Amino acid sequence: MAIYTDYIAATIIYNLQILPEAIMSGVIILAIVLANQSLFALAVGAGGTQLLTGLAGRFMMEKVFGGAKHTTSTDMCTTGFVGKSIDRLMRGPDASELLWHPSAPSIYMSTVGFFVGYGLALQQLYKEEINAKVMNQSTLVSMSVISILLLLTAIVFRISWGCESILGSVGGTLLGLVFGYFGCIALGYATDRRATNVWGIPLLRDRINNGSALYICPKGD
Repeated sequence: MAIYTDYIAATIIYNLQILPEAIMSGVIILAIVLANQSLFALAVGAGGTQLLTGLAGRFMMEKVFGGAKHTTSTDMCTTGFVGKSIDRLMRGPDASELLWHPSAPSIYMSTVGFFVGYGLALQQLYKEEINAKVMNQSTLVSMSVISILLLLTAIVFRISWGCESILGSVGGTLLGLVFGYFGCIALGYATDRRATNVWGIPLLRDRINNGSALYICPKGD
């Protein structure tokens, strides 16, 4: 039992604690190394989601909720790649400048929700390619199920550890899903789906427009 609590459980909890930062760091590094505009757009969207959620939370803590407290970037419940980075860069790790309240929209959950919403929107944007079997349907279903399970796990984790209330977790999740889904859809249509093609799949519409679409023989020919 000591092995489970001291090693396995501790590892799982630590990785859940830094989940938004880990995802953001990975996406940013890959965007730079691969010079991938789709990953760069994804990172910018996630960062913008964190900033907007943080601003909304700060406004609610000052105008609506009472009892908000100052915390540091090293506190377990403090999250947000953008906010923590700015706090450490400008004020140092010991500065108590970050505000925290359990009922404010969760930056943690808005970040996770953003990536889940973005993934769901990708399936909508590229449904032509998916229907044409350019991508494996079972893989996408598995990806969606895993994403939802991860989202639920994150909600339970944050609530059970007292970092957020149900209101804060659900509010942050909904903000993230909305920003991720509609942001991806808007960017996809604005750039003819090129800036959102994180999968790097060949676009069916391009083939048709270039006159290289495959001819499918009618049944019976």
